[in-house]
Amino acid sequence: MNCRSVVIIFAMLWLPSTLTFGQTWKSKIGFNDLVSEKGGSLEDGSGLNVMQAEAPDTAGNYMPDVTAAEFSGKTFTEGSGAFGANNHGTLVANNYYGNSSSMTGGISNITGYDANDYIFNWLNAFSGNDLNSTPAFDIGNHSYVGNGLTTAQAEDILERFDFVINRDNTLMVVGANNGSTTATPQVLTPSYNAIAVGRSDGGHSQSLTSVYGAPRFATSIVVPSAGATSFSTPVVGSAAALLKQAGAGTDFVQNEVIRSTLFAGATKDEFASWDRTSTRPMDEVFGFGELNILNSYHIFEGGQFEGSTTDPTTNINDRGWDYGDFDGSKDLFYDFSISSGGNASLSAVLSWNIDIVDVDSSAAFEAERNLADLNLELFDSSGSFLGSLLDASNGTAYNNEHIFFEGLDGGDYTFRISGNSATDFGFSWHIHSVPEPSSAVLLGLGAFAMLVRRRRR
Repeated sequence: MNCRSVVIIFAMLWLPSTLTFGQTWKSKIGFNDLVSEKGGSLEDGSGLNVMQAEAPDTAGNYMPDVTAAEFSGKTFTEGSGAFGANNHGTLVANNYYGNSSSMTGGISNITGYDANDYIFNWLNAFSGNDLNSTPAFDIGNHSYVGNGLTTAQAEDILERFDFVINRDNTLMVVGANNGSTTATPQVLTPSYNAIAVGRSDGGHSQSLTSVYGAPRFATSIVVPSAGATSFSTPVVGSAAALLKQAGAGTDFVQNEVIRSTLFAGATKDEFASWDRTSTRPMDEVFGFGELNILNSYHIFEGGQFEGSTTDPTTNINDRGWDYGDFDGSKDLFYDFSISSGGNASLSAVLSWNIDIVDVDSSAAFEAERNLADLNLELFDSSGSFLGSLLDASNGTAYNNEHIFFEGLDGGDYTFRISGNSATDFGFSWHIHSVPEPSSAVLLGLGAFAMLVRRRRR
C-alpha cells in the first residue's frame, strides 16, 4: 500500500507569499527588549544543527528557496532528495533562521525533509521496523499536520517521534491546525515531548486530543502576529535555538529544561480568560501563555539550583532552573523568600519526557510507553517548613505541571516536587516581586490607576 494514500499530510493555512512578518511579533514577545539589554552579546543560533520538515507542494517541492538573500551564507542539505523551492517552506524558514527576519539568523546548518519521507522512511512508520538513523538535530520544525489515520497508525508515528526526541535530546516544535473549530490533528500535535504551537488570537484547533494517551489539551504556547500556525511554530523553534546556544556546556541544553523555561516565561495578561486547574496545568486555548523570550532568557541567566531532599539551607534566585533525576521516592524542595512589603507573582513549570522504550531487541520496533506522574506544590513556609499548602498541580494526563500564583506577600515559601515515578525533569521558575509604593506615590498615581494594566509575568 502506498503510505501517502493512508495519511493525509497537508500544510497549514496558506498565506500569500507577499506577506511579511517580523518586527511586530519580535516586539510583543520581548525580543527587541532582549536585544537592547544584551546588545551584541546575544546568541543567534550559531553552531546549531537544525531540521525543517515540510508538506510537499503539488510539484513535490519541500525545500525553502535557498537562493533567497535571507538565507545567504547557510548550508542546506536535501534530506529527501533534490527538489525545488516550496513557498510555504520559505516563509517558515524566514521566521526560523532568516538572517534578519528571525531571532537566530546565525543558524547556518539546515537539513530539509519532505514530511511524508521523514515519517515513512526515516521514522519507518507502519513498517514495524526500527527507526533509520538521522543526524541528531538540536531543533526541528514541523509546520504541517496529519489526519486520515487509524488510531494505531497515528500512535505508531507519535511513539516513534517521541522516541527520537528523547533519544537525540532534540527540541521539536509542531503546529496546531488553523481554525478555532478544527479538531486537534492526529499528527503531530499530540506528541508529549514536542512543543505544540498555536496563535495568540486563538485561531487554532482547541479540542482535546483523540489519540495517544488520555485526552488532553495539546497546544502549549502561542505566538502573536506571525500569521498562521505554520509561521508561529518556527518563532518558537528560533526561541528554543537561542536558549540552547546560550546554555551550551550546561544541563540547560536538555530539552526538558528548555521546554519548562519557555513555558514558565510565557505571559498570560494578554488573555482575560486564561486559567489552569490542579489537574490541567495549562489553559484550554492558550496553553502556558504567550511566548516571551525576555522572561525565558532571564530564567536561564538566573542559574541552576539543585533541589534538596531536606529543608534547603539556601534560597533559590527569583529566576532560575534545575535539571534533575527524580528517583520516584524522595521529594525535592526549593526554598525562596519574598521581601517584606512585597507583592509577588510567580510562574513555575515542571516538565519531563514520556519515555518510549523499544522492548524488541531485534530489527523490529515495539514501543512501551512510560509516562511518569510527578506533582508540583507551593507552600507558605513562613511559620514552619511546609507550613500550609497554597497551590498544587498534580494531574495525570500531562507531562507538565504548572503553578501560576499572584499576590504572594512577604515571607518564606517552598516548592515541592513529588511523585511515584522515576524520571529526568526540567524545572523552571520566574518570580516577579512588585514593592508596594509609598503613600506619596499612591497619591500621584491614583488618577491613573484604572488606566494601567500590569503585565502578568
